[in-house]
Amino acid sequence: MLEFWFNPQVSISRKLMIFIVITIATGVLYWMEPLKLDAILMFLGTGIIFLICRYCKIHFAVQNPTGLLYRLLTWIPIALLMSLIFMHMQEGEILIPGAQGIGFMALAICLFSPLSLLNQNNLTDEQK
Repeated sequence: MLEFWFNPQVSISRKLMIFIVITIATGVLYWMEPLKLDAILMFLGTGIIFLICRYCKIHFAVQNPTGLLYRLLTWIPIALLMSLIFMHMQEGEILIPGAQGIGFMALAICLFSPLSLLNQNNLTDEQK
């Protein structure tokens, strides 16, 4: 999810363009059928949990990518996101609340990881 945001080869302008598109899409979905504030905060929290799990995967579980800890840290945010989407399903409608929730989660990931926006390491410098 959103690996482009953490990729140092992606330019800052492209990251900002995608962030603006996510913001507009989430805003339009909110305008069509707004989620309750508690639901929005839960999706934002899921974005923060995603960042925590990603940090733990990079720093603690990267040596064994087929191990249980790595898999667990991969599936925790996905399971939490799916449970929130199904929990906020209203009268069988899942598309707009689900897409809106994913948008709020993506916005949280982008907003709470500003250093990855500015991280512009070159792999060519490291390889020399």
